[in-house]
Amino acid sequence: MGEHFAAKVDDIQPGQGIVVQIHERSVGLFRVGEEFYAIRNVCPHQGGPLGEGSLFPLLRAQVVETGKVKEFNDYEHMVLCCPWHGWEFDLKTGECIADRHQCARVYKTRVEGDQVIIID
Repeated sequence: MGEHFAAKVDDIQPGQGIVVQIHERSVGLFRVGEEFYAIRNVCPHQGGPLGEGSLFPLLRAQVVETGKVKEFNDYEHMVLCCPWHGWEFDLKTGECIADRHQCARVYKTRVEGDQVIIID
């Protein structure tokens, strides 16, 4: 298992991402608050540039007392949306939101000083 410098903390604003090269792999590196997430820059659907996608809060729904469905944005659970076809992926696990059998490769990250490190 290796550790690789990916970016400086200030290179990525909260809610944004960048694409970095780790050896011969292209990886999307995203910042949510002070947390960093790394995901392979290949969408399992049709190979789109997943790392160029946008972050959105997960849309959740619950049935309220009246029996109606209430939808809400879960800002504690951000998803990455592929720019090609809109497939959404959990940043923490890489699972596709619509089809849990489809997964993108995720990598652990850590911050050391002002550097973001990707661990593979």
